[in-house]
Amino acid sequence: MIIGRRPDTVQGMRFQLELRLSAGDGVSPAMVSFRSRRMNRVVAVMTDLNMTVDGGPAPKFPLWAVYGVSDFDSTGRPVGGRAQEYESALRRILSAHGQTEDEGIPLHKLRTNLGWHVTADECRAAIKSYEASRQPDEPAPNAFGSKLIGFLRAAMVRDGFEVH
Repeated sequence: MIIGRRPDTVQGMRFQLELRLSAGDGVSPAMVSFRSRRMNRVVAVMTDLNMTVDGGPAPKFPLWAVYGVSDFDSTGRPVGGRAQEYESALRRILSAHGQTEDEGIPLHKLRTNLGWHVTADECRAAIKSYEASRQPDEPAPNAFGSKLIGFLRAAMVRDGFEVH
């Protein structure tokens, strides 16, 4: 057993939280990036503030071969068979809240950088819990840095953000 390291993240991995694109956006308007060790601290503090929920294990990704997808093009989009159905199933999985009715950001979406979609509703619930646990003039926890709360506020009025 390795003490001090979470088994569900890979050392050296970066997490980029990017606001979802709106119509007309060519590039994500905002991004926050953390190394894996820092992301573990961010998630721990968010959990302490009831901003996250345990939705159970991460949902299983759809198997592309089942959809007859034969390959992926240079942009990573599937080709062949029922590629559009596969992409649709993948989007549903990436946005899934997990097996809970509790409000907040599901932990599985913050523990890996596989393109999870943290929805605007999940961001809104996280900010609501954050505000309920803090005094109005109290600074954000050090682990969050200066940008995370503003980023979450922006994400809750857009279409959330993606974790890459």
